[in-house]
Amino acid sequence: MARRTKKNQMQEELRARRKKRVQLFSVMLAMVATGALLVFAYITIADKNYLPIRFVKVEGKFKYLQAEKLKQLLGQELNKGFFNVDIDGMQMSVKQVPWVDHVSVRRKWPDTLVLKIVEQKPLAKWSKGGYVNHRGEWFYAGDFENGQWPVLDGPKGSEYLLSKEYLLVSNQLAKLDLAVRRLTVNHRRSWNLRLENGLDLRLGRKQVQTRLQRFLNIYPQVVAGQLEKIERVDMRYTNGFAVQWKTESELLKNNKGAASNA
Repeated sequence: MARRTKKNQMQEELRARRKKRVQLFSVMLAMVATGALLVFAYITIADKNYLPIRFVKVEGKFKYLQAEKLKQLLGQELNKGFFNVDIDGMQMSVKQVPWVDHVSVRRKWPDTLVLKIVEQKPLAKWSKGGYVNHRGEWFYAGDFENGQWPVLDGPKGSEYLLSKEYLLVSNQLAKLDLAVRRLTVNHRRSWNLRLENGLDLRLGRKQVQTRLQRFLNIYPQVVAGQLEKIERVDMRYTNGFAVQWKTESELLKNNKGAASNA
């Protein structure tokens, strides 16, 4: 009886070992099959002919964006498959296109890329090239040129300071229907203005807003009536101001120019 029991135990152990081998073989076979499927799926997805991008949809309102450069860039993505488009890389590339402020890219099943683009909002031209946006940030504008914008001129890195001051100055000047043509600050933080009517205004480094307000107070009675004769108004005085008058040759030149334009 004891021998039979021992024999039965040996048979059970043998069957258990065989079962484990079968299970292990099944697991290995499943892993190989899964790996093969993954490799096949990778090769298929990497194939540009598998679910190719057929459409690129661009969302946004544009006034200055250079459409041709954007089309050239997007045209390259049409040669890629739906799953192997580099979304992050594409966003970085589109961000470099002149006048693009923000961009987001997403896939839309089964064959479309959707780009949402926000265009830059220019505040003024930067004297050394490019533009400054409404956040006081410099941005590259490509070959775009437009002389209608006011110009900000200062040391590199002063874009935010100039844009902030420009908004303050513009709001004050607008009370008398005056506008800024050029706002300049030098390395000593001395401020100068050229207005749209051609008048130069020196405000210096101290009490800039106070001096500007003093200029606005005297402008209607003192300056406006003789604007054609005045070259510059210097407000860098404690209780007064100085006027630089145009020379006779400058007045004669202006008169000739006005006559020729009439």
